[in-house]
Amino acid sequence: MDLELGKSVIKALHNGNVPSIGAGYIMAGHEEEKNKIVEELEYIRFEKNKTSHSGFKMLYGPYGSGKSFLCEILKDEALASNFVVSEVVISRNTQLHNFETVYNKIMAGLRTDEFREFSAFRIIIENWLNKSKKEIIKKFDLDPDENEKDEEKLVQKLEEKILIELGKANTTNPSIINAVSGFYKAVINGDHALAQNALGWLAGEQHVQTNFKKQMNVKGNVDKTNVFEFLRTLLYIIEQSGYAGLLIIIDEVETVRKERRDVRYQAYENLRMLLDMVSKDNLPGCYLLLTGTDDLVEQEDRGIKEHDALYTRLEPIRLGDIKVLDQPLMRLSRFDTQQLINVAKKVRDLHSSVYNWNADDKISDTFITQYATNFSKAFGKEISTLPRTFLKNFAFILEAAKTESMSKIKSLLNISEEQIQSVNKQIEQFGRETAMDIEL
Repeated sequence: MDLELGKSVIKALHNGNVPSIGAGYIMAGHEEEKNKIVEELEYIRFEKNKTSHSGFKMLYGPYGSGKSFLCEILKDEALASNFVVSEVVISRNTQLHNFETVYNKIMAGLRTDEFREFSAFRIIIENWLNKSKKEIIKKFDLDPDENEKDEEKLVQKLEEKILIELGKANTTNPSIINAVSGFYKAVINGDHALAQNALGWLAGEQHVQTNFKKQMNVKGNVDKTNVFEFLRTLLYIIEQSGYAGLLIIIDEVETVRKERRDVRYQAYENLRMLLDMVSKDNLPGCYLLLTGTDDLVEQEDRGIKEHDALYTRLEPIRLGDIKVLDQPLMRLSRFDTQQLINVAKKVRDLHSSVYNWNADDKISDTFITQYATNFSKAFGKEISTLPRTFLKNFAFILEAAKTESMSKIKSLLNISEEQIQSVNKQIEQFGRETAMDIEL
């Protein structure tokens, strides 16, 4: 076990967050769902001399069913398997009806296993161009560092290769080609401002200055008429850079339900177009993972059912109690007391390894079962939406157990009235859904 990674998981739980890395250490439940999506990721991954595919899945369920947790585990596994990953959260600032903005957020969110803290777009495109550069130097026996004519020939041949390569990606927009060429020329010339603006334009930034556009010879911006061409170009560059594919996570799609009807329709229409693209393998190497609530999927009003074309593409086949994970919709059940017990045991064992002590001596299986049961009784039906509060409290109990006497630790089995009142007050003041947003 990586002790630093384990420590970061414990720290995340202290803060009431889903661990951004290492969540698999404490996974308890939804293994079947995770394995199915991993299997589908393997199916769509780029492989040399093979036809590439694309795919999608929508995870849905009530608050506290583990959607975010499962997404973090899948994100972690995809990065470790050499996928590029981008996560977009639908919100007031990132609205699904404006797909240009969603595209820009996808680009800003690009991450690789080596570069998890900032957008990896520049790294990805430089990997591709440097690979092409080495092929040209070898093929034409060039020495651009020592010979000026060789450098000029390299730039010329690279431009020609970019045109040919992007043609394979069905990139017909000359501005995309010019922006890629403009980026590389700017890098060679040490023009950092132009290089950044070229990347910004390719990433869908809407306010690239006119003088930079003229220098690159590009026109317009990313919009709903060309956004899929930009995505196809990105996927081709990802493939040529040596990555396995692209996992795009679009989280909290249920936010669309809060919009007015015409805005909702456009958002659902954009989603329908995106699902059609991946269903037809028109975005090879791309896997789309959506998340939403029960109301988004099942309510007649304001959810995906009000867009017939979209719902037709997602509508599940009902087979009684038989779970069919191959369907587009994958429902996650609520987090129950037994799952709290299972995950608490994993957190305890992780804490023991990370901090080199035997937590079992004070926090036994019996203690965990009693604590989880008391927690469940204290919050009643709301337990299904409070796993993070439970884990946050439990992490602090583990910390205290290292130094405090057993009599004091046993007193923690009683859930404080202050905590119960705090959550219930939020539910009473803001309503159940908003209160759970605050808690989560």
